[in-house]
Amino acid sequence: MNMKTYFAILVCAMSIAVINATTDDQIPLQKKLFVSIYYSARSTASIHFILTKLKPLYCSIQNYVFLDLVPFGHAYSTNFGFYCTNGHIECRANTIHNCVFDQFPHNSTAHLEYLGCALHHADNTIHFEEKCAGYVGLSIDEVHMCATTRKGYLLMLTAEIDTKDKTHGPRFVPSYVFDDFYNDRDQRLAQEDFEAILCQKLIDHGFTNVCKTINSVLRVNKVC
Repeated sequence: MNMKTYFAILVCAMSIAVINATTDDQIPLQKKLFVSIYYSARSTASIHFILTKLKPLYCSIQNYVFLDLVPFGHAYSTNFGFYCTNGHIECRANTIHNCVFDQFPHNSTAHLEYLGCALHHADNTIHFEEKCAGYVGLSIDEVHMCATTRKGYLLMLTAEIDTKDKTHGPRFVPSYVFDDFYNDRDQRLAQEDFEAILCQKLIDHGFTNVCKTINSVLRVNKVC
């Protein structure tokens, strides 16, 4: 990890600690915007979106949203395991991601820190997915065990059910679901300008001041 990346992560962690100490953190869960991202670990569009859009924005929106990341994509289960568009390596990577997320339930900060490492090395061998688990403080052996046993298989089945139930396919990877309701209009707008539709959804939830921060973050290309 280079010094610039380390510093960016440290700044984000400090920012999160400060934000968590504010009254915004007391927003009830039912009032937050639910944002679900259905992605795949070897999808170029997924990688680009998470690293260049979602991760930089998260520090600014994390008190106002409940973020759910579901790694599965266009895969499907068979009697012999899972079939993925980009082959076994994609299925294995998705399984590892599910195993990592399972160790940090409802901890989007940890999920995105992991993805910042894993997706950055997605063009390398599958071993980076496991190595990046160590980067967020997990036992690499434990993650490997999960990914190669029935536990990982069951986590993938859960991701498959969730993906197909919430996205009607999915027709697109990544797919964007707001407040547990998928529609083609939101999907199209999110593909064209994610921050714009995110802003509108936050405003609809009564969070009228967040968009100024979102626009500022993207304008200066801040890393979170």
